Amino acid sequence: MKTILLYTLRFNPGYHSFYRSLMREGRRRGWCFAFVEPQPGPDEPARMARLFARLKPAGLVSGYAKGGPLEPPPWLPSVWVDCDRAPRGAPLVRHDNASFGAAAADALLAGGGTDFAAFGLTRHDWSDARVRAFASRVRAAGGRCRTVRLEARNENQFDALNPIRDELARLPRPVSVFAVTDRLAQVALLAAESIGRRCPRDIRIVGVDDDEVVCMGGPTSLSSVHPDWALGGRLVVDALETQMNGRRPRRTYVYGAAGVTRRASTRPAYRRPKDERVERALSFISSEYASPVGVSDVVSAMGCSRRLAELRFREETGRSIARALEDARLDRAKVLLKRHDADIAGLPALCGFRTASALRAAFRRRSGMSMTEWRRKNCAHF
Repeated sequence: MKTILLYTLRFNPGYHSFYRSLMREGRRRGWCFAFVEPQPGPDEPARMARLFARLKPAGLVSGYAKGGPLEPPPWLPSVWVDCDRAPRGAPLVRHDNASFGAAAADALLAGGGTDFAAFGLTRHDWSDARVRAFASRVRAAGGRCRTVRLEARNENQFDALNPIRDELARLPRPVSVFAVTDRLAQVALLAAESIGRRCPRDIRIVGVDDDEVVCMGGPTSLSSVHPDWALGGRLVVDALETQMNGRRPRRTYVYGAAGVTRRASTRPAYRRPKDERVERALSFISSEYASPVGVSDVVSAMGCSRRLAELRFREETGRSIARALEDARLDRAKVLLKRHDADIAGLPALCGFRTASALRAAFRRRSGMSMTEWRRKNCAHF
């Protein structure tokens, strides 16, 4: 069995999906994987040389280039992931960062409005590419876009809290904001809340990475661009396999945005309810639909009788509370179905359906086809 070394840090949960895809594709080829955490310092090259001699791996995947990329032995097929450069012409699998900015712009433009802003980080080329693509797309559509590059470390983007708060205070209402990472989008959301700007009424926000730990943790769930992690993993396997078979791989492999996971931060504009209890219900549904909550839970959040809750909700939204919950859950199911690593059997728990049969019945009733049929029709890679 061939062993592949994965030499990378684990600070970005988004890459977990990337590496799951990579390992799934590799196992189909009879590979196994050994994770190696980088240990920066003068002894690192010697440590890795001993590891190469001991394990005799068949390949190396490196996602770490801080302080310069690791130099693998000449005989070892290697692939670099989202690094600035790769040694000795080794193949590089990287993001199409412009596609993330363009996807965010399309999502925000679809909600209307003329005022937009993009928050990026200084000294990062990937951030600049996302901001430029976003601004170009918005301006081409006739919108106004302010771009802001913030002095904050990628590892601690809360350094940008005060600068973002100052920028938001100067921007008009409503404004649509793109942040180049989910963590920066979370900072923008907290900054907006601190100056009384409510999301999504006064500000609508989209981030990048679709990291649910971040996106679901704030006062409003965040919409986010979902990178095509599954394609990225497959490209790494293709580049490694090409080298193992004695052929020359491409110099660069590119994967981009797979779509935008829509959450409460980009909820379509609606007339503000006359009764704030309806607004509380909409916020509750947006943040809790993936849990096994029901109509009674939404009614409790509204703080009134069920009869009055249903009456007011239908007056304001044109649908029942049960229908709104089902809409949110089915929208989530469709987003997950577009992901190449999504297991249909696990969807009910991720979307808030109590049983698989309930999800299957609702999906077929609303779309006219099964989830498998819908996936084949709507996902080019299936």
